[in-house]
Amino acid sequence: MPRPAATPWTSLARCTAQRHARWAPAVRHINITATNASTEPVLDQQVSVSPSAAPALSPDARFEVVGSPFSLLSVSLAASQQLYTRRGTLVGLSGNSENTLSTLSFLEPFRRAPVGIPFLYQKISSTSPVTALISTKTPISSIVTVHLDGRQDWIILQRQALLAWTGQTLSLKPQYNAKLGLAHWGNTYITGRGLLALAGSGQIYQVQLKAGETYVAHPSNVVAYAASATPPLPFRFKSSNLRFQVPDLGFGSLAQNIRFFRVMSETATWRTLASAYHTLKTWLRRSIWGDRLFLRFEGPTTMLIQSRASRISDVLTLKDVNEIADSPPGAVQDAVTKKIQQEIKDIADANKAPLASTDNTTVRYATVRSGKAEFDKSLPDPK
Repeated sequence: MPRPAATPWTSLARCTAQRHARWAPAVRHINITATNASTEPVLDQQVSVSPSAAPALSPDARFEVVGSPFSLLSVSLAASQQLYTRRGTLVGLSGNSENTLSTLSFLEPFRRAPVGIPFLYQKISSTSPVTALISTKTPISSIVTVHLDGRQDWIILQRQALLAWTGQTLSLKPQYNAKLGLAHWGNTYITGRGLLALAGSGQIYQVQLKAGETYVAHPSNVVAYAASATPPLPFRFKSSNLRFQVPDLGFGSLAQNIRFFRVMSETATWRTLASAYHTLKTWLRRSIWGDRLFLRFEGPTTMLIQSRASRISDVLTLKDVNEIADSPPGAVQDAVTKKIQQEIKDIADANKAPLASTDNTTVRYATVRSGKAEFDKSLPDPK
């Protein structure tokens, strides 16, 4: 049967489609996959994730995520192997319980407590092989395991993300990142060899960046990321396309040099107005403009992102919120000013203290004339 002739419109559509297909540029997409299993390092320092819940193995321990969704962690420990887990997360233990020892461990409380990082962990060890079952404290969460072999370090961004770990050479050090908001100051730097179990809100996804690629993510959604030569930097999206600069005429420093403004800044009325302005600005940012603070990552690196952001109740307790709300503006500056003045006073008092003389030797000059020595009378006689 002869094929019907093509209409002019059909020929035009075919030519247009071929032209677009010929001009289509090659686009490289960032790889985002769900982390339903353990993360295993490979030779190119990337992290490969299996689509199934494969266990993370080490010579002395084994981490396996179980449950649907993945909300339980099964830990198989060899004899004399130590397991650290969050206090109150141990569900059960199988094996010879008589040989098992459980103690409360304090993990650098003086460095972790100021930024809200948990420091109370339960240390479990046994002289015989045991299997422990661990869960999270939050109702909607998932667990992912990370296997570190010493070639790649990791940084945990969320304070409550570290659930359990094991490894003789594994080192966890807290570090501060004051460039971010108060809720994201505390990070944990992990190096060495061992197994980690991280917990996140909702589902945890893995984002892999190659060299030259960038990715912007909100800090409350980033659970952890692999350390690289280019650490993530704070990033804010532009709110306007207008490009102009306002010159600094020095009105701020000029106002501080005037006594009237210095006295007014210390009054209760000024602090009330400053508090009202701060509250209004915070409400506008949260309700209208939103939180524009993000993190910009540059490849090559690997990130673990949770689908649900951390709530403020997971970071600050009610007592912390009340203390922050009750603190008037300028209270921190007053405390710092008093501390500096006290240190200056202590240094001045130390300089005024007389120093005990240990050498009573006096040097005097003499002039010899006609066989006689005449001493200089301008200096007192030595005692």
